[in-house]
Amino acid sequence: MKADKNIASLVRLLIILAFLSGIAIIALAGFGMHRIYSRQVIRMAEKQSILIGRLLAEQQRDALFTPNEAQRPQLQIKPAYISWLNQSLSDSLHPFDIVKIKIFSPDTTLIYSTDNTIIGEVNPQNKRLLEALDGASNSQLEVKEAMRDLKNETAFDVDVVETYTPILLDGEILGVFELYMDVTQFRKEIGDGTLQSLLLLSAILLLVYLIAFSIARSSMRQVSEAEERLRNLAMIDALTGIFNRGELMMRAEKEMSRALRHGPDGGNGELSLIMLDIDNFKQVNDVYGHQAGDEVLRQMPDRIKPGLRLYDILGRYGGEEFLIILPNADLASARIVAERIRSAVADKPFAIAEQSLTVNISLGIAGISPESNLTETINLADQALYRAKKNGRNRVESYQPPETEQVR
Repeated sequence: MKADKNIASLVRLLIILAFLSGIAIIALAGFGMHRIYSRQVIRMAEKQSILIGRLLAEQQRDALFTPNEAQRPQLQIKPAYISWLNQSLSDSLHPFDIVKIKIFSPDTTLIYSTDNTIIGEVNPQNKRLLEALDGASNSQLEVKEAMRDLKNETAFDVDVVETYTPILLDGEILGVFELYMDVTQFRKEIGDGTLQSLLLLSAILLLVYLIAFSIARSSMRQVSEAEERLRNLAMIDALTGIFNRGELMMRAEKEMSRALRHGPDGGNGELSLIMLDIDNFKQVNDVYGHQAGDEVLRQMPDRIKPGLRLYDILGRYGGEEFLIILPNADLASARIVAERIRSAVADKPFAIAEQSLTVNISLGIAGISPESNLTETINLADQALYRAKKNGRNRVESYQPPETEQVR
């Protein structure tokens, strides 16, 4: 019973740990999957923005570049081209979900923007811009509460990928495009993909947990059964199936301590012992064989137990001797129990293989006193048993103090 409770507690603990770990796994997986899907969208937008930047550098060459003194092209947008460039970029980039564009010169000056109010700003601390000027494109996903697109229309709650990409012409970096691509349409796909992945992961985790719990529960049950068998081996006599001497003595000590604590208060402080021995047991072994003797010992508890109360304690004391502990019983009550047991053994022969064998027992009774201990009380019961043997066997004798002892 205790082992079952321990298993139940362990299973509950495992369920709690599995539940918490499952939540942690799903939460971390959800975060990771969302990052992965978002990163895929960013990479897609970055590739498209880089391609658009290259096309712009070629198609808008006359508007974006002016020859310098060495007749090398340099990034410079003439004021006369700005209005035309606004319309041209709006028409060409809007179908590609580009909602905003900025153009930076090599000295990090903003020389063009669809937001004319910020043209001329210098951004020397912009690390992403500096990376692009070194030739490395980079992108990041941002959420904008409100944003005007190339058609001068305002959109709210917009997901945009901001990409810095070098402006290359004839292999030379002449500036940087910053392109804002609207990827809001992918938000639902990212959410749905993450949710579906989490549902699949949850189903897999549940299946794995169920299999693991089934295996663990089976293993713990086997461990519990093994522990129970070990406990039984430690306290049960293998031949008779009743308490062995060690367990019997431990329980006798407890009962004696309890009885002495209560004292003789109407029965609660009474305790009697019955020591019984099989008469002529050596003769049984010699005539019928040791297997027959073992069978007599094996069947003996079945003859004894019906004459006992539920809380009486029976054990094998050693060899062919048995000890019975009778809580709350005085010598008179113990004698009645002993006579009932003697009759149950003697009145019905034992069935040994195909033979019928009559067996008798002798019994000695002793009760505790405030001055006695367990060893002394057992010795007194053993003395009474010796007298029963001496007086003819198949009988019950009670221990009597020497001055009042009577010959039966």
